Amino acid sequence: MIALKKNADRRVRRGHLWVFSNEVEHPHVSELEPGSIHELRDSAGEFLGMVYANPASLICARILSRKRVEIDTLFFQERIVSALDLRKRLFPEREAFRMVFGEGDLLPGLIVDRYAAWLAVQSLTSGMDRLMDDVLAALVKIVSPEGIYLRNDAPVRSLEGLPLEKKLAYGSIPDMVTIVSNGLKFLVDIPNGQKTGFFLDQESNRSLVRKYAYPGARVLDLFCYTGAWGLHAAASGADEVIALDSSRGALGMAVSNAAINGLDQKFHTVRESALEFLKKSRDTWDVVILDPPAFIKTRAGFKEGQKGYIDINRRALGKLKSGGVIITCSCSHHLTGQDFEEVLLSASRQSGRGLRILDVRGQGPDHPVLLAMPETRYLKVIAAQVL
Repeated sequence: MIALKKNADRRVRRGHLWVFSNEVEHPHVSELEPGSIHELRDSAGEFLGMVYANPASLICARILSRKRVEIDTLFFQERIVSALDLRKRLFPEREAFRMVFGEGDLLPGLIVDRYAAWLAVQSLTSGMDRLMDDVLAALVKIVSPEGIYLRNDAPVRSLEGLPLEKKLAYGSIPDMVTIVSNGLKFLVDIPNGQKTGFFLDQESNRSLVRKYAYPGARVLDLFCYTGAWGLHAAASGADEVIALDSSRGALGMAVSNAAINGLDQKFHTVRESALEFLKKSRDTWDVVILDPPAFIKTRAGFKEGQKGYIDINRRALGKLKSGGVIITCSCSHHLTGQDFEEVLLSASRQSGRGLRILDVRGQGPDHPVLLAMPETRYLKVIAAQVL
């Protein structure tokens, strides 16, 4: 049993799933076994939920259930079926989606991405690591996949004292999986691609570019990875797409993706730092897509990361034609939606380009936000027009 200090239960009662080490009365956090299952109780002894523990982390316990239940294969089957049913209702036609989004699906520390007949699984905590046999058994029972690959190489695992590793957990995984996204084909490298091979959190947003990349438009896709945004622009009728990334491997896949969709004649790649490209380029575009990696990884790095967002957005705005549109994103969860709008306002003022917002989006519904946990909301997407 883990007992909380007096009044330390308030946030948990409001729906939050994390318990911090300074909120625990007893036992001493150092006495907890990594991944062990406990009942969580308030200072008066009232039951609050079933948790798994990790003494190596500031988040020393995470709630799995508000009921007294056995945390076993059947438990995971019920939770995963519920998560999968939601996705089937939301987008029955899609074959690639995030099937389990950690806390958003009441399974803290667990990520499951589905790519057609294959699954990519991430365990982000010691508790989920310890329960992985039950997780895998549940996934095989429910989905009957051809293969499951563990992508346990997320840097956040280091905060839990866990090793970074990748391995096949079940069946087999091909070198490349082909998925369909909004009518376009994309190659996915599950074992070696960024994250789990594809940025599924933007799947519901990429259709945005079809509004703005009109026939005849010139489009610049920065941090393009394997070309998803840019190829959606090319498919919508844009005359030319310049897709830029610093990764040779990502650009190679982007070129292949353009070819299998018959868009290679107007889709061109550039291997370079986005910032350096913007500094020296004299070209202008009708649409600029800016989807960088997280610039703010910790609260301590907020100001420096914020400056980075302002700088790159300022430079991107300077490359837009009058009336052009920027589709700009941030996946830093420490940067709120309001913060991001203030970043764009600063970039607008510094570039001397007025902006009006046309669309505001976030992560897709297969990455549901738990209202009581603002930490589950991280992606911001804004489409704005230069005046």
